[in-house]
Amino acid sequence: MKTHCGRRQGGFSRLDLLGGLIVLLLWPALISSQRTGNTGSSYRMETHVMGINYGRIANDLPSPYEAVQKIKSMKIGRVKIFNSDAGVLSALANTGLEVVSALPNEDIPGVAQSMTASDQWVNKNVLAHYPATNIVSIIVGNELFSYESMKPTWAKLMPAINNLHSSLAKQNLTSHIKLSTAVALDVLSSSYPPTAGAFKEELVGQYLQPLLKFLYNSQSHFYVNVYPYFAWASDPEHIPLDYALFGASTPGVTDNGKSYYNLLDAQLDAVNAALEKVGYGQVRLAISETGWPTAGDAAQVGANVANAATYNRRLVRKMLSNSKVGTPMRPGVFIPTFIFALFNENQKTGQGTEKHWGVMFPNGTNVYSIDMTGTMSDGQYSPLADNPVFSNAPPPTPTQSPGQAPSTSGTWCVAKSGMGQPMVQSALDFACGAGGADCQPLQHGGSCFNPDTLHDHASYAFNSYYQKTKAAGGSCNFGGAATLVTTDPSHDTCKFPAS
Repeated sequence: MKTHCGRRQGGFSRLDLLGGLIVLLLWPALISSQRTGNTGSSYRMETHVMGINYGRIANDLPSPYEAVQKIKSMKIGRVKIFNSDAGVLSALANTGLEVVSALPNEDIPGVAQSMTASDQWVNKNVLAHYPATNIVSIIVGNELFSYESMKPTWAKLMPAINNLHSSLAKQNLTSHIKLSTAVALDVLSSSYPPTAGAFKEELVGQYLQPLLKFLYNSQSHFYVNVYPYFAWASDPEHIPLDYALFGASTPGVTDNGKSYYNLLDAQLDAVNAALEKVGYGQVRLAISETGWPTAGDAAQVGANVANAATYNRRLVRKMLSNSKVGTPMRPGVFIPTFIFALFNENQKTGQGTEKHWGVMFPNGTNVYSIDMTGTMSDGQYSPLADNPVFSNAPPPTPTQSPGQAPSTSGTWCVAKSGMGQPMVQSALDFACGAGGADCQPLQHGGSCFNPDTLHDHASYAFNSYYQKTKAAGGSCNFGGAATLVTTDPSHDTCKFPAS
């Protein structure tokens, strides 16, 4: 969730902006003797399938069994959970899904302190379910290094991992179940350009080098939570939206002879560069979280259904494509990837986006259509057709006198008064996203930014969409949120195109 850098939980970001000062932290390569003790076991999760994060901070979700059936129906190959809930692990039994479970941050100290506590945790949360539930990895802590309040626990991460490894070894499971942790991109002090990627100095010697040595020796992935959305939203003037949405036709960054056509690759290679600097460039990455929000607070730009659908659809194609697998620094290396998230979660705290990452509503219907096999192109979808806001019902006729034919000139499409905000916001997001409306004048400082109200912005976007598409059958409808008028709504510097 983080840097060019960008962070989801808590909503802050730490960007190394384009053209900004790059500070390189150079750490000498570790001597080869630090890499002894490799177990010879192979990396897990090599099958080219997508993963999903199954979060449950909500009071309206279906049962774990129903949720797992939804996951299977989407042809997802692996699922990641944020604890080791017995009901969820039982629901995942005998499904064939690869499961990544977790030891939460708050449970790390107890497992770190006592081998007995570690054995008991493995007995309860692994042996009680494995192998019927195909647990392939355990994430010990999530974004631990992002929280100063958790600093006393930082030094307990490796003791906890080592104890769990010993507990698994007693059951001959260390080649079957890997151990790791998940970090945010704010573990980096520098991320732009990618080759400048470097870990924060305070984290390297005491915390990250022991962790990376363990990951190298056990051939475990280094899990990173990567959110291009927050990097883009923090600096949309300098980071093109197409670059964040895998749609750039020209390189957004050229660095050391390598061209970057999307922000995700640049963020991942910043981590790869940081790994190289501390001598562990061979440690492989897994994306434990990535995605795009479908809604958010008024100030959270770009959080809409159209952008989320575009990001996740293209993400799947990229990650499952033989021709695009890996990154410019690590071509041909498959990166296991988990989309965040399965459901919208209505009890998440923080900024508005926190509740709106799901590819499904809690009732099991799609927020937008998505193909988790990576075989569909953008043009093969009927974007948002499963969302009733965007129906193709005939447009209402403009206001007219009895017996008068509908006006065919001087008509504008505007937002209806008195409509519910969620409906208008969803329709606005569609118009400015998949609908292709020209919404540049609505940006801050644009000719139609003021009045800065949802109704006024929606009216301009609806009209732009209608004028562009009506010749091809586009309507002024938006699920009943719009209507045609014959009075020019232009005002001040804001000019509405007319038919």
